[in-house]
Amino acid sequence: MQRSITYKNSVSDLLWIAVFGIYIALSSIYLFFPPMLAVLGFLYYRALRRYDLFSLIVASIMLLMFEAEKGYWFGSSIVYFTLISQYVMPKIEQTVQSQMGIKGIFVLLSYFGFSIFLGMVNSVLILPLPSMDWHVIFYMAIEFALIAIAG
Repeated sequence: MQRSITYKNSVSDLLWIAVFGIYIALSSIYLFFPPMLAVLGFLYYRALRRYDLFSLIVASIMLLMFEAEKGYWFGSSIVYFTLISQYVMPKIEQTVQSQMGIKGIFVLLSYFGFSIFLGMVNSVLILPLPSMDWHVIFYMAIEFALIAIAG
């Protein structure tokens, strides 16, 4: 009897990419759907920390889909979350002992830090600044809850 050669994790991750593509399209129409920037950043950070190449590729694809839908420059979120994962988060993990505190700081860095990063890069490249609306606080609360439960 021959065994199936498909891996369950690979198939489920590819399904998540398709579901996320539909979700990100709906989040641009309905403002009460958060864009999931912090969740995607946390998935990217966790894949980097675990040295999981396939999960890193899946998280990168979803981050690129997020950038394409929001109109950010190509690879900006991947560069930002790589810098955060390599330089900022190890210092935060040394300082803050609470896992919930670390996750909360990560959500804050995901939204406010990413907009500051984009603002700095856009000012260097003489591009228009990204817009931030008041829904960000609502998005941060939802995504913190998701990361706290699942992460």
